[in-house]
Amino acid sequence: MWLALLLAAAPAEAARAHSLLTYVAADYAAAVGPGGEVVSPLELDEQRIFAGDAARDLRAAGAADLASGVEKVVAKIAAVAAPREVVPLAQALAAEIAQRFHLSMLPQRAPDLESGRALYRQACAACHGAAGTPHIEHLELSTRPLAFASRQEVARLSPQRIYATVTFGVPGTAMPSFGDALDEDARWDLAFAALLFAHPEGERQRGEELLRTLPRRPDWLQLAIRSDDQLRAGLSHSPFAAEDREALISAVRWASGSVPAPLKTAGASRGQ
Repeated sequence: MWLALLLAAAPAEAARAHSLLTYVAADYAAAVGPGGEVVSPLELDEQRIFAGDAARDLRAAGAADLASGVEKVVAKIAAVAAPREVVPLAQALAAEIAQRFHLSMLPQRAPDLESGRALYRQACAACHGAAGTPHIEHLELSTRPLAFASRQEVARLSPQRIYATVTFGVPGTAMPSFGDALDEDARWDLAFAALLFAHPEGERQRGEELLRTLPRRPDWLQLAIRSDDQLRAGLSHSPFAAEDREALISAVRWASGSVPAPLKTAGASRGQ
């Protein structure tokens, strides 16, 4: 049976450390280039904070040996090591944390996308924008909120990673934790729904027609752990054109759970 993210025996610090190391593994290449050149000082500073917090959390969880391993990641980040030195180490440590503390980061049911979109409007729209684009000129925040409507900004995000962010927040940013305010199912609903902004209705409709030609499609458990970039990689050797692959990704994202009513468009009244 698939388990929820936090089992009763797992300290919250261990789960948070796992989440932070997952961040480092996914985003370090956006901070430092393959030759060790700094691509984004802001991203690099975030990576240092995340790794340092993960080490402290592991010590609090009674895993001093794992904390020492993460401190090696911290040292490599401080030395601006190339991603090939940092990413595999962060991935291996995250996997070891999950194994030792029996963490599984999967939803227990298919997401309710309509509920997730309603939660987004209530909890996220003020910062991230009602349509997934933050209006930063109206915000007084220390960091810029992610634009969920930007295909580039969400390319490396999976529902799993968004779930962890909603659960624990993001250290050093304005992103708070909703772990106490929303139950697990609600956080998963929100995580799946947030990725829909990068996949407009028209593209989804075209993708649904293409989806009918496929012998099988990823289910909601598979989609929970896959980013759009990973889905693109899976389609890279398919016979579909690039725009058709994007339409397919839109369709599978929208088909991952119960789907909200279509947006009102001129074509909608004609059954398109």
